[in-house]
Amino acid sequence: MTAPLRVLVADDDAAVRAVLRAILPPARYDVVEAASGDEALRRFGSHGADLILSDLQMPGMSGLELLRSVRSMDDTVGFIILTGAGTVENAVEALRLQADDYLVKPFNVDEVLLAAERAVSYRRLLRENRSYQTQLEERVAEQAGQIEALLMDALRSLATAIETRDDYTGGHVERVARYAAATGRELGMRGEELRALWVGALLHDVGKIGVRDDVLKKPGALTAEEYDEMKRHPEIGATIMERSSFLRPGLPAVLHHQERFDGSGYPAGLRGEAISLQGRIVAVVDTFDAIVSSRPYRNGSSGEHAMEEIRRNSGTQFDPRVVEAFLRASALGFPDDPDTPRLPEVEAAVG
Repeated sequence: MTAPLRVLVADDDAAVRAVLRAILPPARYDVVEAASGDEALRRFGSHGADLILSDLQMPGMSGLELLRSVRSMDDTVGFIILTGAGTVENAVEALRLQADDYLVKPFNVDEVLLAAERAVSYRRLLRENRSYQTQLEERVAEQAGQIEALLMDALRSLATAIETRDDYTGGHVERVARYAAATGRELGMRGEELRALWVGALLHDVGKIGVRDDVLKKPGALTAEEYDEMKRHPEIGATIMERSSFLRPGLPAVLHHQERFDGSGYPAGLRGEAISLQGRIVAVVDTFDAIVSSRPYRNGSSGEHAMEEIRRNSGTQFDPRVVEAFLRASALGFPDDPDTPRLPEVEAAVG
């Protein structure tokens, strides 16, 4: 059996409260009385209500003030104004505050019952609709999270495949992404900007897909022709990133990570802040990890040596502001952050 709806009757006239209690069927409505607006608000705050029937003019808090306060606490509660001395302005204000009805005393019993049913029915539908919307939004958010997780897994797989072609011993792109995100946070990057940096850092070398193995894996010095082919990889990568709305925000890191702060880099020879911040960050963290990482043809250097190389090239190869942020991030251990996708545990190669 359905429990009765809780009705709060607010009126300073005890006779009116008694009449309303008498006409509202007890099997349908559980009536609670309040002799003032202040008392009604306290009762509502303590126990809530499905419907409020309120006089307009009461000592202390008026019916309109009660309506305003109740709406600020719960806008799904039915609210009917009952008055014997209202004005057009009062009626307009009541409707503006989303009163369900405005009845003039002396009221008709059937009119009150109809207004009450109409109010509780509307408010029930409002609550059901909001519940449905909340469930739908939660479902959409859940599916979006699943889709993003799948995309992130695909990105990691792609990045790992590229890393394998480049003869890294493992974990390079994950570390670069982690170092980049930590450095970006030190520079004030947050939210989507930081996530875009993470994606760009993870895929910074995606353009090496278009570089021949004999060039990419050559252990010795490249010829001028081979170096020209290698220098194409940022633009190839940018073309790949441009084709996907999901990847596009990380395009600057891919296109600019081989640019140098003094203008001597490639592919466009950009100088200073003409290079995207993503590109300037990835240039630092990629170089650091390349120095400390082992390859089949050489062992990695120490973190101290790599840090010294980064400092030595500050102002020429690297943006000094980014270098300082990178050093701060390193001192903190390159912590992960909820603003960026969760990375597998990767040991920071700083020692």
